[in-house]
Amino acid sequence: MSELPVGVAGARPPEPRVAALAVVVRRGAGGEWEVLLGKRARRSSFMPGHLAFPGGGLEDADEPHRGGALERCASRELREETGIEIEPARWHAAGARITPPMFPVRFDARFFVAETPAGTGVPEDLPSPDEIESLAYLRPGAVVGLWESGEALVPPPVLALLREIGVKAPRSAEACAAVIRDANAGEERQPRIELVRGIWVVPLATRTLPPATHTNVWIPGAASFAIVDPGSDDEEELSRLLRVVDRRRREGGGPPAAVVLTHHHGDHVSGAARIASALDVPVRAHADVLRRLDLAGVRAEALADGDALDLGGESAHVLHTPGHAPGHLALHLPARDVLLAGDLISGMSTILIDPREGSMSLYLQSLRRVAALGCRTVLPAHGPPLPGRSIPDLLEHRLQREDRIRDILASGPSDLDTIARTAYRDVPEMPVVLTRLQSLSHLIHLEERGEARRGDDSGESWESVDTTVDRR
Repeated sequence: MSELPVGVAGARPPEPRVAALAVVVRRGAGGEWEVLLGKRARRSSFMPGHLAFPGGGLEDADEPHRGGALERCASRELREETGIEIEPARWHAAGARITPPMFPVRFDARFFVAETPAGTGVPEDLPSPDEIESLAYLRPGAVVGLWESGEALVPPPVLALLREIGVKAPRSAEACAAVIRDANAGEERQPRIELVRGIWVVPLATRTLPPATHTNVWIPGAASFAIVDPGSDDEEELSRLLRVVDRRRREGGGPPAAVVLTHHHGDHVSGAARIASALDVPVRAHADVLRRLDLAGVRAEALADGDALDLGGESAHVLHTPGHAPGHLALHLPARDVLLAGDLISGMSTILIDPREGSMSLYLQSLRRVAALGCRTVLPAHGPPLPGRSIPDLLEHRLQREDRIRDILASGPSDLDTIARTAYRDVPEMPVVLTRLQSLSHLIHLEERGEARRGDDSGESWESVDTTVDRR
């Protein structure tokens, strides 16, 4: 099974850019380690507002074809972002991490550790406030505590390293680098990607709509947890997921409760039976979805709008959100102020509404419903987390696209190809088959509202109906 329409090729994950990160440590008043962290500017395109290590991509100025280029990169980035000078020879190599493929921008980040004298301060005026808006030496345990209480944003790789430094308390900068190097190696094999506390994620390679290449398997819960949308049929990918699930069981507490499916598309369900069987848990989904699947003897339990999934002290509220697919579900986790959105919204591109099984009218209704929740964070099936305001923004974007189609029809009858080409001329990279399907969905929505009608039975020609209707 695949969500890829005929004529649309799959994509490849963006190539990670080689980068160097500067992990600068000092001894605090009590002798414990403190780590230099910068708060990334709110307007940053990558991890805005997060506490992170200074660093950035390798550049020509670092003489990349000569030995020591990464150490020079770490020194240059540290100087440019913070004003702090550390000679390249003072760095201790501390391993590497690659940004997960759920992000549209990726880095092959090499970590380097250096110690500054106890009591070393930070510059009052930062040289690059557009990148780092504040800077401080902080105790690793204190930062983890701020993250757990929701008072700070910390990228998962940084969080993992701070945990290890705090627990193992290395005796020297060189030993600190060894601790980080070992932690990086372990995380690369079996990552704990926890972008929201209590909700892990494993991006799995799937046959999905480009530019996405992976489907996010979200693992929310407390004393127990669910595995949402295991959409790969690749055994290696599913084995990797099971390893992370085992780690979640060991570190997050409690057993897995269920495999939960947001809808029936192949890039969300292909591994469901395999994972449910391996974990001896049921597959839970809307009844419409369960009717479409062959679960090979695995227990199946229907979910309906208004149901609550018990995740060991926390509840996930089930919302029926059709439009992209008939039995589409979203999960609202009020304790985390989070929406697991499935394919309601994407962090990579637009969501396809295929009129052969979807409905633009229902999709817009579903968007309005989840927008009214006012969640702080949206966790989509494809791409990185999004702020809650992304949902009303997406709704407005869809309505503006529909306004374009209204304007085209107002000029006179037109054929579907012309409507699609004109309405989507701002995204020339979008495959024609997709612009046609999206345009047709909007036209059917206008037809349902009495604003448009077909010029023939095929749906290849359309004209406007002279009426005034509130577009919302």
